[in-house]
Amino acid sequence: MPVPVISIAQMREWEQATWASGRTEVEVIRRVGERVAREALSLTRPGQSILILAGKGNNGADARSTREHLSDRRVEMLEVKEPAADGQKLKAALALRPALVIDGLFGIGINRPLDPTWVEVIQRVNDAHLPVLAVDVPSGLNADTGEPQGAAIRAAATLTVGAPKAGMLQT
Repeated sequence: MPVPVISIAQMREWEQATWASGRTEVEVIRRVGERVAREALSLTRPGQSILILAGKGNNGADARSTREHLSDRRVEMLEVKEPAADGQKLKAALALRPALVIDGLFGIGINRPLDPTWVEVIQRVNDAHLPVLAVDVPSGLNADTGEPQGAAIRAAATLTVGAPKAGMLQT
């Protein structure tokens, strides 16, 4: 069966139709969190550690909602909202070499180049050479064009929400 490939604008329309149908953001975020957690469990073994990187927006909320579904894994949640202030915490968390990093820093809403402190955060994650599971779209990637907005997470796997975004299929 063919899978639709959509633009950011189409995803926004899909979201609006979802809210109009009576589903709530809380319900959708919970479902996304459950699905991301299932994928994270399939990529790791009991007792292994998972680092969740959660940003400010809905992508961060999706990532945060995975935590409760990872009961047999050691989970560290790192809220990255001020990259300059959170840089040392990120460095320490990556130094522990988690089995998986869940990327929930940015979603499809990113529409401008990242400032240098965010580029440094993304580069630090990439330089750790750890497996990364991105939520919806790798952070820093423009979901329409596929171009990094200064830098983009190099994810081993991406669990996209709704449908693949056009930019994810660009080479």
